[in-house]
Amino acid sequence: MRQVRLAVIGTGHLGKIHAKLAKGISAFKLVGVVDPVKESRDAFCQEHKIKGYDDVSEIAKKIDAAVIATPTLYHKQVAAPLLEMGKHVLIEKPITLDTEEADELIDLAEHHRCVLQVGHVERFNPAFREAVKKIESPRFIRAERSSGYTFRSIDVGVTLDLMIHDIDLVLSLVRSPVVDVQATGLTVFGPHEDIVETRLTFANGCVANLTASRASFAPSRHMEVFSDAGFVGVDFTTRKVKSIVSDDIVRQGVSEVHELSAEGKGYVRDNLFSAVLPLQEIEVAPGNAIEAELKEFADCIQRGLTPTVTGKAAREALSVALQVGDSLAQHRWDGGKFNLVGPSMRPEPKRVAKPRKAA
Repeated sequence: MRQVRLAVIGTGHLGKIHAKLAKGISAFKLVGVVDPVKESRDAFCQEHKIKGYDDVSEIAKKIDAAVIATPTLYHKQVAAPLLEMGKHVLIEKPITLDTEEADELIDLAEHHRCVLQVGHVERFNPAFREAVKKIESPRFIRAERSSGYTFRSIDVGVTLDLMIHDIDLVLSLVRSPVVDVQATGLTVFGPHEDIVETRLTFANGCVANLTASRASFAPSRHMEVFSDAGFVGVDFTTRKVKSIVSDDIVRQGVSEVHELSAEGKGYVRDNLFSAVLPLQEIEVAPGNAIEAELKEFADCIQRGLTPTVTGKAAREALSVALQVGDSLAQHRWDGGKFNLVGPSMRPEPKRVAKPRKAA
């Protein structure tokens, strides 16, 4: 099967990772990288012996596909001409800054029969992939994603930077429309929100509480899911999965434990997390999530498959993220200011997440 001629557009943190990994994947022929910042591009290209270009137009006719790892502001501007030329694209998350731009890219990909994949990379995290096998009809989800201030992705707030990972994961698990979004947060460094707490309510009754911070002293990336099958906890950093599946005493519906005999109460107390609610650590196979994402991109191009994270799935995550932003705008602190320290946050025009138009 012919190699996919690939370009990586953007040589920031993620772009460099994509380029280095793509160079080692046999399905790809890395034609080059594109970045208008000459110093950053040239240093990377010299180190890894990759050809560099100033502009996408210089390389567009030489490639079959591109990974777009530019700031989100430029996603649509870079992706649309490539899709019009029939080039396949993998766009880093979020897909775009608004749903109208996302719709345009989705329509272009469909019209030109191109693969449009979006880099919600946690879907490829080996721990999450293992956890999904233990989850059935989620009822309640808690997720926290926090880090220190890295000065990356500061063109958007923490909702589109970090929380959108968990929004996408939750949507993939619950598979029910979001009917209510409540959020509050604050700005630490500005001008965008740096800490957000969100509660999503779904049509099927599931509730998800999500926390995201990029001003935290304790980095954390974990999720807890309570479902009909039991409990599953995922640590995305250590890639550990813990699971609880109840025994017969719980499955039979004995919820009023005070009605048990003295012997029954003693059994529950002494064996709570060893037998009644046995806590197990699930073995997770090693793997590189970004590499797996890239390999799927190549596979979808070569075999005509549908990506795990389609443009439509990414659009839905973006839509919910924008609803979080709208809720934040309605729950400002201190006379309309969002911030704890630093400059005031100027209110931005409200962005309405419009429904996906029918094909």
